Amino acid sequence: MTPPPTTTTYTSIPLPTGDVISRSIHNLTSAISRHRPWSELVFSGDFSLPESFSSLLLRSKTNFNYFLVNYTIFVATCAASALITASPVALIVVGVIIALWLLFHFFREDPLILWSFQVGDRTVVLFLVLASVWAVWFTSSAVNLAVGVSVGLLLCIIHSVLRNSDELFLEEDDAVTGGLIGSNLREGTNLLYPFFFTCCCNI
Repeated sequence: MTPPPTTTTYTSIPLPTGDVISRSIHNLTSAISRHRPWSELVFSGDFSLPESFSSLLLRSKTNFNYFLVNYTIFVATCAASALITASPVALIVVGVIIALWLLFHFFREDPLILWSFQVGDRTVVLFLVLASVWAVWFTSSAVNLAVGVSVGLLLCIIHSVLRNSDELFLEEDDAVTGGLIGSNLREGTNLLYPFFFTCCCNI
């Protein structure tokens, strides 16, 4: 008689909270390090109006995928500049809340253990949402943050529409096809998309 097949159960070893934060910081810095040279963003390439609406959509999508990290840093700078006009306290408080979102939710890969208890993802999100509401109420910075993020996004959209992206499209696909870079390099930049959601959560 053939014995029944055995199944193997894999369990992950919980990491200390400090190690969880360290790995989140590493993921965040790795994503930021993928930014394109700023001279390429501003000075290289041709700027012109798209010929059609489909060309506009394709150009905007290509530029956003290619310059995503640069656009994210630019929007963050605009938001910080707008918060400074409110008060330095608003900049610090909102900055801390955004950092908590990035480290404990979007860039966290391991379970969060506090006092020997595992904190669920829903609990983390609930805490971050409440903290965001409190931060906006305490600093009265909703208008300033909304203006900063809106101005940054508007300028990024204008840049993505006007900059000719033909050479960027060819560079990316040719490099992946030829094995010069891994296809996961472009996918890795998608980790910065949560920043826009984080800013919206704090407005």
